[in-house]
Amino acid sequence: MPFNKLKYTRSLLKVYLPVSLLLLPFITCVAQIPADEVNWPVFMARQNLKWDNLGKDYYSGIILGNGLLGTNIYKENDSLIRFDIGRSDVVDHREKLMPSAGKLYSQSRLPIGYFTLKTEGKITGAKIALDIYNAEAKGRIFTTQGTILFTAFVAANQNVISISVNTTQKEKVSTWKWNPGKSISPRYLQAYPTDKPANYPENPPVKITTINGYTFCNQPLLNNGGYTTAYKINGNASSGKLLVSVGYDGYNNLDETKEALNNLKNFNSDTESIAAHRNWWHHYYQQSFIALPDKRMENFYWIQLYKLASITRAGKPIADLMGPWTTATPWPAIWWNLNTQLTYSPIFTANHLELGESLFKSLNVHQQNLINNVPAQWRNDAAAIGRSSSYDLVSPITEAEINKGTFEPANLTWMLYYYYQYYSYTKDEQTLNAKIYPLLKRSANFLIHQLKQDEKGIYHFPMSHSPEYKNAEDANYTLSSLSWALQTLIKVNKTQQLKDADADKWSLILKNLAPFPVGDTGFLIGKDVPLNSSHRHYSHLLMIYPYNLVNWEQPENKGLISLSLKNWLSYKNALAGFSFSGAASIYAGMGDGDMAYQWLNELFDRFMQANTLYRESGPVIETPLAAATSIQEMLIQSWGDKIRIFPAIPSSWKNVSFKHLRAEGAFLVSADMQNGETKNIKINCLKGGALRLVSNMDKFSIRSNKRSKIDYQQYKEGEKIKIEIKKTISGETIQLVSTSFEEKQAPGFPYSQYQNWFWGLNKK
Repeated sequence: MPFNKLKYTRSLLKVYLPVSLLLLPFITCVAQIPADEVNWPVFMARQNLKWDNLGKDYYSGIILGNGLLGTNIYKENDSLIRFDIGRSDVVDHREKLMPSAGKLYSQSRLPIGYFTLKTEGKITGAKIALDIYNAEAKGRIFTTQGTILFTAFVAANQNVISISVNTTQKEKVSTWKWNPGKSISPRYLQAYPTDKPANYPENPPVKITTINGYTFCNQPLLNNGGYTTAYKINGNASSGKLLVSVGYDGYNNLDETKEALNNLKNFNSDTESIAAHRNWWHHYYQQSFIALPDKRMENFYWIQLYKLASITRAGKPIADLMGPWTTATPWPAIWWNLNTQLTYSPIFTANHLELGESLFKSLNVHQQNLINNVPAQWRNDAAAIGRSSSYDLVSPITEAEINKGTFEPANLTWMLYYYYQYYSYTKDEQTLNAKIYPLLKRSANFLIHQLKQDEKGIYHFPMSHSPEYKNAEDANYTLSSLSWALQTLIKVNKTQQLKDADADKWSLILKNLAPFPVGDTGFLIGKDVPLNSSHRHYSHLLMIYPYNLVNWEQPENKGLISLSLKNWLSYKNALAGFSFSGAASIYAGMGDGDMAYQWLNELFDRFMQANTLYRESGPVIETPLAAATSIQEMLIQSWGDKIRIFPAIPSSWKNVSFKHLRAEGAFLVSADMQNGETKNIKINCLKGGALRLVSNMDKFSIRSNKRSKIDYQQYKEGEKIKIEIKKTISGETIQLVSTSFEEKQAPGFPYSQYQNWFWGLNKK
C-alpha cells in the first residue's frame, strides 16, 4: 500500500474507532426474543411482498440492500428486465473545482448504472416474492416463450449483489448488458430547478476493461477520485449467475477498482455464505416483535424495518433520501429540516439503536464542520447546520441569511432530540456526557447568541424561517426547539452533577423566553404570522410533537392542541405524505387511536407506492419510516418518565401483541391485548431504576424473577391505571398478568382487516 493510502487509513481509524468503541458495548449486547415465543419463519412468511407482474419503475420495483449497496428490479418494457445498481456513499467531489455550483451539484449523489436482460418473448406476468426475513427475491417471470427463474440478494456481510437466472422452454435471454449511469448530479437533469450552474460538465468518460473474466467499468471524477462497477458472469445469461460490486474512492486516496475486485474474489456464493446472510437478517428481526389485526399495516411495519437495515447500518453512511436505490431526483443530498429526523425516528422503540450509529458517528466525527457552519464570531461555543448537506455535514448558515431572517436556526437542535433519545432509551451516561451534552450545548448556544431582550426582560428570537412556510419573529419552530434544549441541558446538568457554569443562564432564559405565539386558530407560525394556507410541514407544532412540551396530559392545553391540529389539517391542498404521519402521531399522543388509524390509512391509500417507497418529484425515504413510528406510538409511548401501554389503539383492533419494544429508561416492554383488554405486560429492566406504567389493566398479579415481593403503588389517572415501582433491579423481569390471559405463540390471532393483503404489485 502506498504511503499516502496507509496514512489515510490510519487517520480514518483514529477518527472512527473511538466512536465505534463508545457505542460497541451497547450495540453488541441486545437481548433477542426467546426462540420459543415467536414462530419466526411462519410469522415472517406473512410479511412477504408479492409481484404478479414486474413493476415498471423505481416505485414498483423489487428492492434489496445491505446498508450500502443495493439493487432495484423492474422492467423497462415488455421484453427488457432492468436491475438498477446503487451505492449510497458515491457522491461527486467538485466542490473545490466549482465552489459556486452549490452542494446539490458539486457534492451530489451519483447514479451508478443498471444491467438489463432482454427476453426472447414478451413478458406476460410473474410470480415473485420478496422474502424480507431472508432478504431474498425469488420467483418466476413468464414470457410468451417460456419462464425465467431468478434469485437475487445483496449479501448482508459483503458488498456483493448476487443474481441467479435460469430459463426454460424457448425463452433464451440475451447477454447481460451493462449501462453506466450519467455521472452528473441528478438534480441537473430535472426540468424545474432554477439554481443550475451555467457551466456544468460531466465527469470524464468511463473506462471499461475485462481481465480474467471480470469486467470493470471505472468512472473517474473530476477531482481524480472515482468509482468502479465490477462484475463477473458465471455460466451464461440463460443459465448462470451475475455477481456485482462497486468500489469507491472520493478523494484519490484509495483504489476503487481493487476494492470492487476484492469484494468479488472474497465472495463465497455457496450455502455457507447464504446461511451467514440469512442469519444476519434473522438476528436483526428478532430484536423486537409486533402483531396487529390489520394485515396491511402489520406488513407495512415489518417492511419498514427491512428498509431501515437496507439503507443504513453501523459502519455505513447516514441514510439520505434514496438509500442504495438511485433514480432521477432533485434531492440528491441529506436534508436536516425534517427528513433525517423522521428517517431515524423508528429505531428507538424498535430496539434497533445500532442503526443510529451511522448518524451519531457522523455528528461526532464531523463536529468541527458543524462548528464551522456558524459565523466565525460564535465558533468558540456554537454549532449548527443548514437545510441540506453531503456526508461531511458542511452546510453553513451565513451572516447574510441571518440578517435577512431566511435561515432555519433549529435544524441541528431538532436532530439532537433524536441523539438524546439514544441516551433516554439506553441510559448510556458515558455517551451522554462525552458526546450528546457538549453538542447539544453548542446547538443551544447558536440560538442563544441571537436572542434579544425587550424592555420587560423577555427574550425574543429575531426573524427566521419556519421550514416550508414563512419567515417570522419568534418562530415556533425555533422557540420550541430552544425550549426543549434548555430544559434538557438543565435536567442533564442536575442529574449528572456536572456543575455547568451556564446553568443559571439557561434557567434565566427559559424562565423569560417568549411564549409560543398563539392566535385564534391555535399555534401561529410565529409572531403575527398565522397559518392561513396549506402547510405540509408541522414545523410550527414541534412543541406538541415530538417534544411533548405541550401535551394531552395537561388539561389546560387540550383545547389549544385540538384547535391547532384542526387548523393545520383544514388546509388540504399542500398536505403530503409526512403530513399524514405527523397527524397520526399527534392524534396518537392525544390517545385517539381511531383518528391516528384513519390518517395512516389515508396515507397508504393516497401516497404509498407498491414497494412502500414514497415520492415527491423524486424519492424521499423518510415518510414511510415516519409512519412506522406512528404505528409504534399507537402501541407504546414513553416520555415524561412514563411508559404508556396501548395508549392509542383503534376501536376496531381487539387483539394486539408486541415484544421487546424499547422504552425510555432502558426497558424492553412486551404486552398483549386480547378481546380489547390488556391482559399481560412484561418489562425487562436493562439498567434498573424507577418504573412508571400507564395502562387500562386494573386487576393483575405482579411477579419478578429477582425477588419474591414487589412494592408498588397503584393510582387512577383519568380512565387509566398508573403503576409505580420506585426501584427496579438491573436484569430484572417484571410481569403484570391478568388471570384470564391466554399465552399463545405468535402469530396467535387471525387478521380482521385486509386479510389477503400483500404489498408489492399483485391483485390482492
